[in-house]
Amino acid sequence: MPVRRDALNPGDHIFSDRFIHVYFHHGIYVGKGTVTKLNNEEVEINDAVIHFMGVGKSNNQIPCQKCGHSSRRIGVVITCLECFVEGHSLYLYQYDVSYLKLRFKRSGTCSTKPCKAADEVVETAFDYLKNQSFGKKYNFLFNNCVDFATCCKTGEAQSNQFAGFIFGFGLGGLAAYNIAKGIHEVITAD
Repeated sequence: MPVRRDALNPGDHIFSDRFIHVYFHHGIYVGKGTVTKLNNEEVEINDAVIHFMGVGKSNNQIPCQKCGHSSRRIGVVITCLECFVEGHSLYLYQYDVSYLKLRFKRSGTCSTKPCKAADEVVETAFDYLKNQSFGKKYNFLFNNCVDFATCCKTGEAQSNQFAGFIFGFGLGGLAAYNIAKGIHEVITAD
């Protein structure tokens, strides 16, 4: 069920549907944040979201008047909520759900893991933004926006959206995903 913008709290893991609801884009709502526009002007906004962007993940060709975001920015970025949502619905990711609930929820919308305190989540997201230190580079399968948001919330990057979509929903899908991700990390290690 979509969430109202005024119901968001800093530290919330939010997501928005993309491409006719086939997948979601995930991020961490941080509330107040300073954005840097393309002309290097710094502006504080009240509805900032930190998220992990890959090439082609944004439709914003013209820089946003509010936050300066455009499709040219990739990596960990901070944008206004409007740029994050891109005109789609907004949802709140759930943590600490039962395994039974996980089995019947759409993949990429919840996790059985408990989450950190909100201020720690916001601090982690800002650290990743400042240091551009989330993983080597964006990978749609194994290092994506869901991995970023779940890592900020729990300390562990896990994309159950991809796990459920490719490997099936529930514990079996998560186990298969973790094995495939581990193999990928070994193969691509420097």
